[in-house]
Amino acid sequence: MGELSEIFQWKGEVAKGLPNWSSDDKEHLEEELSDVLLYLVRLADVCGLDLGQAALTKILKNAKKYPVTTTDHTTTSNRN
Repeated sequence: MGELSEIFQWKGEVAKGLPNWSSDDKEHLEEELSDVLLYLVRLADVCGLDLGQAALTKILKNAKKYPVTTTDHTTTSNRN
């Protein structure tokens, strides 16, 4: 996780799809993300936890805690 966070430490906000990143930087990111994912899957297995189910449960919990609200984005103008 530390190596993954180092990749972003000095980058600031990054654009979706990483258009300004080199292919080497993207490959390095893929490797570090994969390392974290594999570690989490193995840790969940050792602990006897269903990581997929835990993620779904957390998504539902977050949806209740942070419901999506809709906003009317129409504006009214002052007509004189």
